[in-house]
Parts: sequence; structure tokens; C-alpha cells
Amino acid sequence: MWLFKKRKQKEAGADESAISDKVAGKIAGIGITLQNKFANGMNKVFEGMNTKRIKIILVVFCICCGGYSLYLLLGAIVSPDKKQSTFKIDQIDVPKHFEKSGDEMIAPESNVDEGTFYKIQQFKNYMDSLKQKKSYLYDSIINARPLLMDTVLMLEEIYHSQKQK
Repeated sequence: MWLFKKRKQKEAGADESAISDKVAGKIAGIGITLQNKFANGMNKVFEGMNTKRIKIILVVFCICCGGYSLYLLLGAIVSPDKKQSTFKIDQIDVPKHFEKSGDEMIAPESNVDEGTFYKIQQFKNYMDSLKQKKSYLYDSIINARPLLMDTVLMLEEIYHSQKQK
């Protein structure tokens, strides 16, 4: 009913948000568990060391990480090779036949002989009988090949235009 449509939409939205909240909670829980395991492992490593040694390790770590960050920053700004650019914009590859519809492939001198026309007529009659008696089969064929009947009509038109010439 149209009266209850909004309520159903709200309930469906609530179900989706509840699922995404559960997934987000699981991911956050896994992240917190990994952080706790890492912290416990680091506590075990540094548990027996004196404070002076821990401070020296911390200073060396900060100097190494800060130096590497500074190296990356300066390398991006001041490049020794002026030909090397930071960003490279490539041209988009456009397909050769982008603007063509495919109608160019049909030559005006296309020929449909008597035998082919007879087969086309048989196929058209078969499809018409399917449409009347087994519409589900006809629909499945048309869904699989949507332009099939258009092609049959086009071949018939080519045949009739040949007969007129």
C-alpha cells in the first residue's frame, strides 16, 4: 500500500545500516586487538632496559625516520634530473572506430541470393510461431540477441531492393 511505503523504506535502510555498523565494529575490534598485541610485544622487548638506553633508541629512531621523510620531501621538490617530472599526464588512447556506427560496413552492393532469402523466410516464420505458441522461448531468444529480428528485416529489405533493380 502507498501509505506504508515510507515505513518499509526506513526499515530496509535501518537493516542495511545495522549490518554496516556490525561490520565496522568487527573491523575496529580487529584493529584494537592488533594494537594491543603490538604494544604488549614492545613492552616485553623494552621491559629490561634502563631509561637512558630507551631514550637513545628513541632519538636514533626519530632521527632515522625524520631524515628519511626529509629526503623524500626534498627529492620531490628538487629533482636532480630536470627532464623527470613529478606528474606525467598521458594522452588517452581513443579507439580507431570510435565515431563510426557500423553502418559503413554494410556495402551498398550487398547481395542476398534466393537460397539465403528462403532461409530467412523460414527463420522468420519459425520465430513467429514461437512468439504465438511458446512466448517464453521467443522472449529468451530476443533477450539473448536483441537485434536479431532487425537484422532479418534488414536482409529482407536488401533482397527486395535487389529485385527492384
